[in-house]
Amino acid sequence: MSTATRPPSRTQYHRAVKEDLSETPHPEWVETMIANIAPEWNGVLKSPLFAATAQEPFPEGAWRTSLPEFFCVIEAFPKYMGAYLARTTFGQRPGDILARDWLIGNIRTEALHAQWYIDWAAALGIPYEEMVAHRPGPEVGALYEFLWSMAYRGSLAEAFGAINYAIEGVTGEWTRLVLPAFKRRCGEDKHALMWLVEHAEYDDAHPREALELIKLTAREDEHEQVEAAIRRSLELFRRAFDACL
Repeated sequence: MSTATRPPSRTQYHRAVKEDLSETPHPEWVETMIANIAPEWNGVLKSPLFAATAQEPFPEGAWRTSLPEFFCVIEAFPKYMGAYLARTTFGQRPGDILARDWLIGNIRTEALHAQWYIDWAAALGIPYEEMVAHRPGPEVGALYEFLWSMAYRGSLAEAFGAINYAIEGVTGEWTRLVLPAFKRRCGEDKHALMWLVEHAEYDDAHPREALELIKLTAREDEHEQVEAAIRRSLELFRRAFDACL
């Protein structure tokens, strides 16, 4: 007599998706792309805001400017992902099933980040009302609009590159640069540090997985476009940080 089986739980299935996106050797075009975008990647990390944060006195005013400015991007992150989730298929193109399931699992995670970001701002005395009502300046606005453009009009590989690989990847690194200063500034306030800690210490998987999804979904004729999307995202990110300082 056959025994009925039920599908794995959502948590188990999401874990299986992540296992399917374990790091693989990079093809030559990806190795070349990573080398080519290194100046823009390192340019974000060399923003004067991060250097100033590592020194005394702590640049409180610059961060009080930065956090409301970037809230539009933080709040929109799961929305960006929802836009290109809507363009995935169920197996009609290579990589689409994994892309679909990865996006579904990570949109929920990203939805938590906006509240953690609000808590970070509150520790610097920035009211909730100020955060949610803030309209960004032109530099952050340009980044915000470019990411929307990639989410809606870019290919899946371009969207994963500009949004998940570029922004999340370099954020994992710049948060490590500033976290020690914020630990000194905020003390033992775990709520204040949650957004920073999650990105600096625990969020490495997202950009690694995004790079695997780029490999799976990129057509042979769009490698240059994917690289250009990542580079532009990083350029705008650096300009936005510099404008805040």
